[in-house]
Amino acid sequence: MLLGGLFVNGCRLSKLLSRSTGEGDTGPIVVNPAVVVDSALAGETTPHQAKFAVTQGSAWFATTGSAWIHMAPTRGSARATVQLSLDPRGLTPGLHEGSVKLQEHDSTGPSTAVDVKFRIQQPILKVDPGSLSYTAQTDNSVFHDTLAVSNAGDGPLVWTATTQNHSSWIALADTAGRGAGKIAVQVSNAGLSYFGTFTETIIVTAPGAKNSPARINVTLRRHRHGGDGTAP
Repeated sequence: MLLGGLFVNGCRLSKLLSRSTGEGDTGPIVVNPAVVVDSALAGETTPHQAKFAVTQGSAWFATTGSAWIHMAPTRGSARATVQLSLDPRGLTPGLHEGSVKLQEHDSTGPSTAVDVKFRIQQPILKVDPGSLSYTAQTDNSVFHDTLAVSNAGDGPLVWTATTQNHSSWIALADTAGRGAGKIAVQVSNAGLSYFGTFTETIIVTAPGAKNSPARINVTLRRHRHGGDGTAP
């Protein structure tokens, strides 16, 4: 009887120690968090890292039906951390949804899933108006205008503006920004030594954005009184 009592108590002690170390946990597989959310810019090539924890359950194996989701480890037990690598390469702009399924090793027990939402952001550069045109009526005409920069897509838009030929008769202010903004434009025929038509191009560049660079053609006509001409 004494030996039997020691055996029973030993079994109870073994179970208590096993539970305290997280080994031999039973019941449904529990994960935290149950949803993983991340985003990347279109054109990125570096995978994004995320993770979730398995806090309860017996031995499991993990699978996914999405080629852009990679995980390690793919097998484990309770008290495990699963590292996710979300690969944006080849993914089109928009929301991509997948999941990681954790199934008990015998494939007949309960399973659970971690939903993965990966948004590929695509900023779209828009500049209005698309062209500017002026006609000087005096020898010292000055024109002021504004270009409006906006983002017709999603994701961060960082932009800069310059002129293609750096012509002296056109000047820009507020030539860099994030998101929506305005570019002040000043055009003047003061100092031009001949009559005719002058052209320049304003270039607005936003790395990673669709429709970048935007090119805004600027035309300045300087007429001789009573006539017209073309700048050589």
